[in-house]
Amino acid sequence: MKSLILLSLIFFSITIFSQDRVIKNSGDTLNCKVTEIGADQIKYYYSNNDKLIFGIDKALVKRIEFSTGEVIKIEANSFDNPEYYIDQNRNVIKFNFLSPMNSNLEFIYERSLKPGRSWETSLGIIGLGFDPADHNPRGAYGKFAYKFIRKPDFYMQRMHYAHILKGAYIAPEFAVRYTSYDTYIYRYNWNTYSHKERIQDFSMAVTLKFGKQWVIDDGFIVDLFLGVGYGFTTNSGDNYDVVSYGFIVAPEVPITFTSGLRIGWAF
Repeated sequence: MKSLILLSLIFFSITIFSQDRVIKNSGDTLNCKVTEIGADQIKYYYSNNDKLIFGIDKALVKRIEFSTGEVIKIEANSFDNPEYYIDQNRNVIKFNFLSPMNSNLEFIYERSLKPGRSWETSLGIIGLGFDPADHNPRGAYGKFAYKFIRKPDFYMQRMHYAHILKGAYIAPEFAVRYTSYDTYIYRYNWNTYSHKERIQDFSMAVTLKFGKQWVIDDGFIVDLFLGVGYGFTTNSGDNYDVVSYGFIVAPEVPITFTSGLRIGWAF
């Protein structure tokens, strides 16, 4: 009798330890034998009935622990799988296409960190290009932004970004600017007169940009955006001129605006 009990315990132990474990996202565990890991489903059976095959949606499974000791983690969604983008360019050099119309040239470098995330930095040289306001400006500005690329509102198996740098995005951005420019000082007394004066201006801004970036043939880039945020300028008195080199700071309230149309090339 003791031998029979001992054999039963040994058989039970072997059965338990030879089973696979399917760990669900909820924390529940299925002790079973996995027969197939498909694109959408994981198929398995229980040891007491190997003729009845069950299936579970892969999206509900966190990992599979096989009786051999091997562990397979199930991908939550294919958007985050870097293998889909392994052959795509991750760096971009861009140029603000309309910036020369406002007496400045802006160049941008962007780098993808991982699917859905990238950072970019910008350098603007003030004083190059057309000067419609006759300000004769000189100076520079710099920007840094961290981009969050939007995912769809719903998810289907094996969906992923068409390109790792492509899509609608939200980007917090920090910007700083120093410039000097000519302005006219108006005086009102018995007669109206004015004289030209050189103004020094230092400005900072923290904005939230909303944009969309297109990637054509893994090379040509088009980036269109608008942004709004908070900022300040050292030149906010009666002689303040609204200048828009890189961004605009409102004259009486700490609100900033920015926009742009950028083109570039990925490499």
